[in-house]
Amino acid sequence: MTSVKCLRPFACPLVQGPELGPEDYRGQRNLVVWFTKGIGCPFCRRHMTQLVHGYPSISALNAEILEVTLTKLDRAKFYVSHYRIPFPYLCDPDYSVRREWGLEKRSHSLAWYATRLLHGMQIQVPPNDFGTQAPSLSEMPSTLADDDMGFYILDKRGVVRYSLDGAYVVDGAARQIPSNNEIVRELARCEEESTD
Repeated sequence: MTSVKCLRPFACPLVQGPELGPEDYRGQRNLVVWFTKGIGCPFCRRHMTQLVHGYPSISALNAEILEVTLTKLDRAKFYVSHYRIPFPYLCDPDYSVRREWGLEKRSHSLAWYATRLLHGMQIQVPPNDFGTQAPSLSEMPSTLADDDMGFYILDKRGVVRYSLDGAYVVDGAARQIPSNNEIVRELARCEEESTD
């Protein structure tokens, strides 16, 4: 879906440095802003693997990926020190930025969460470059939460050029992010239009 709206600016704690957000890139770089559960989520690890592999092509188009996670800062520091993450890994554990961008978190009964936990324990972890470790106990609430993911491509002016958002699970399967080819195509359009 293509959009012409501008979303609210934000800044989140960054594991690799000070707070960071889209405004830090305004007028300089196109952006992929990806709201994810973080490395604690096995399906997010698969998506991260995809983006890490596509990162050279993405950054060659004068673009950056901002991964906005639900990971607490201390756990995020562990991940960044143990894994190669070439793009900024931002922390939004209290959902404040997600809420401002219109992403939802739904509440359910204890039985619903127990069923989700049991199902999660039985699934095979998808192949990825970040291992098969289970989420830490502190990550379990956000990993099990029925919340929305968001994947947005912003041009240098901060205008949303592509958006995909909604529940992580759709029809019993994890929602997919766009392919690297789709991302590169949209970023190329952004870059071409910025030089016109």
